[in-house]
Amino acid sequence: MMNLVSVQGVPYLACLVMLGILAYVGIHVLKREIIFIDIALAQIAAVGAIAAHVIFSLHGDSLAAQMVALGTTLGVAAFFAVIRRKVREIPLEAIIGVTYAIAAAAALFLVGIAPGGHVHVQSMLSGSILWATWTDVVTSAAILAVVALCFFVFRKRFQAISDDYEEAAAKGMNTMAWDFFFYALVSIVITTVVRIGGVVVVFSFLIIPVTTATMVARGWTSRLIVSWILGALAAAVGLLFAERFDFSVGPAIALWLGGALVLTGVLRRVHVPQRVSMAATTALLLAALLGVGIGNPTFSRRARHRVDAVKVETREGTRSTATTGGEGSVAADADGHEDVSVSTPVGHGHSLESAAGSEETLDEDQLVRIADPSRLRVLYDRFTGPYERSLVVSRVIEVDAREGLSLALNYLEEDPPPLFRETVLEKLEARIGIDSGYDIGQPFAAALNQAAVARLKKQIKTP
Repeated sequence: MMNLVSVQGVPYLACLVMLGILAYVGIHVLKREIIFIDIALAQIAAVGAIAAHVIFSLHGDSLAAQMVALGTTLGVAAFFAVIRRKVREIPLEAIIGVTYAIAAAAALFLVGIAPGGHVHVQSMLSGSILWATWTDVVTSAAILAVVALCFFVFRKRFQAISDDYEEAAAKGMNTMAWDFFFYALVSIVITTVVRIGGVVVVFSFLIIPVTTATMVARGWTSRLIVSWILGALAAAVGLLFAERFDFSVGPAIALWLGGALVLTGVLRRVHVPQRVSMAATTALLLAALLGVGIGNPTFSRRARHRVDAVKVETREGTRSTATTGGEGSVAADADGHEDVSVSTPVGHGHSLESAAGSEETLDEDQLVRIADPSRLRVLYDRFTGPYERSLVVSRVIEVDAREGLSLALNYLEEDPPPLFRETVLEKLEARIGIDSGYDIGQPFAAALNQAAVARLKKQIKTP
């Protein structure tokens, strides 16, 4: 259970930040019958980000690329607002579906012509919850707090339109303008949270908790509270479930949210009272949380994002860390060093930007073939992502404990996400046979961790 705090604490906070606003937006979405609005807007944002990458060579996580993505979604928000008011023959949900299909086609086209464009689509689908940092959480929370304040200040107007669009228009409300404002706020929410959570988690938080709450609660406030409770419990269970069984985080959270929905639906179908149904569903999630959280995970913890096959070749000769284009290349020098080449085929995978700006990935299966610490050091210097570096450090530890300790301390000093700190420490402690007492929840410079580092160094020096 402590893993939820020490290892999954930041990802869980990211889930709570997303859930806090998405549960409220979900009530509006359900009442307006625009269920797939977030998928459509997320796909539009993906098109904007990829277009920014193709046209302006902007990295997908840069502020400029995010502004392009947001601008694209705001344009579509205006389109939805006008269409709902001017076109009565076609349901808005159908228009949203068509918009999604066109956006998906545009994204596939851009992926085909943009080196590395698939990375942006993959990021939109899977997100990066396990890579969430305090900066991500605080920044997202600040943006969403402003949006939540707008929702609160203008809640009566938004609720009037969601409850009965035609009646609101008959009373003289400028429904087109208020609809645009609503969709604009939703666009900001989706652009902000999809980057971290991915479409699967965002869609699940948006729809499933409020659908469950609708069956057991009446009124906006009570449904919002129920959605928050169920969503928070399901997110906790999903994170621990994914860690214990080496499962993807997004689908795990969606799975437990779906299970709560199914159980509640079955209980209501057999006429179990609302409060009893809510209590039973909550009890199920609590029992799952205790069951999954007790004890230590039985698998070797690894990052949940899988990488595609990437060639990491070592051969006698020379090396150069320069890469060109999307394939990666290696030049020879006269020093007789090892040569390491890395290629990045188009496909799914976790990517990072190298010092030269090219996208590279690392494959575990190829990594285990390298037994020379100096070659592994080359890979460590080449890759800058916490996941890739944790793999390289773990391999060095297997090959040479002394070299592994040195590289592990360099890695820990960077204070990577707790999940990766834990991976490296488990490998190191198992290799030398001691419990260092290192606290992955505290920074490297903490007194407790410095004492643990001293113990590790002393153990390594002991014959």
